[in-house]
Amino acid sequence: MTKKTSDSIIYNCHVYKEVFKMFNSDSEMLNACTEEPSLIFNLIKQGEFEIIQLLIDKNKINVNLCDSVGNDVVTRLLKAKQYDLVLQLMKKRNWDVNHQNIEGNTFGHILAQDNSVSTLKIVDQLVKKKNFLPNIKNNKGETILDKAINNNYICTTFKFLEDKRFTNIDVLSFQKLFNAYIKNTYYGKYSKLNNLEIIVYNLDKKELMPNMKHLVEEIKDNMNIIKEEIMNNKSSSLETLIMSSLNTSIA
Repeated sequence: MTKKTSDSIIYNCHVYKEVFKMFNSDSEMLNACTEEPSLIFNLIKQGEFEIIQLLIDKNKINVNLCDSVGNDVVTRLLKAKQYDLVLQLMKKRNWDVNHQNIEGNTFGHILAQDNSVSTLKIVDQLVKKKNFLPNIKNNKGETILDKAINNNYICTTFKFLEDKRFTNIDVLSFQKLFNAYIKNTYYGKYSKLNNLEIIVYNLDKKELMPNMKHLVEEIKDNMNIIKEEIMNNKSSSLETLIMSSLNTSIA
């Protein structure tokens, strides 16, 4: 096989799965990946995670390299549920944690859709990053909190809610929180009370838009009534406050 032919096959390996069979050792594959960084996405697709670990160990991975739809290497590994590899690569100082793919989703948006227990460590590491911008919306206008709520992942939701930098919460987002974690019949009345207190406590510490801040103040002023209703499996007072705020926002 000529060098030109060999280089051509390596360059087009994202098309030909058989390309990796031509390498006789891990070192040959490592060299090929070093010469053609985009091979990393083929390795992920084929589950060659031991090779990826070697690339990480040798500092041979460009974490900001993106696939055809704009997902970087860290995000692709998250999608592949390789949480240990993700945690390692997240420590790279040059990683653009706020990068958005073609749908406008950041790493945080994708993370918010994963309900694995392992993701909680990743969320912890994510919110510790000083350059993390949690208020980014995707092309559909969704924040990371919206994604977590839509998937009903309460632990991830509350982790993001605790981040003081996350202030992109409007009345509609609060209504989603209410429907998912207070009105939802999945939770008992004591869990609902706990959820409400966590939500209000965290929102009260944030710099919110005036209408959202006003809603939080009204909830605090009527907290005893709201709690009493929740204990009786009702929530009419809280729902009335939310609807009133929504109507004010529209007006």
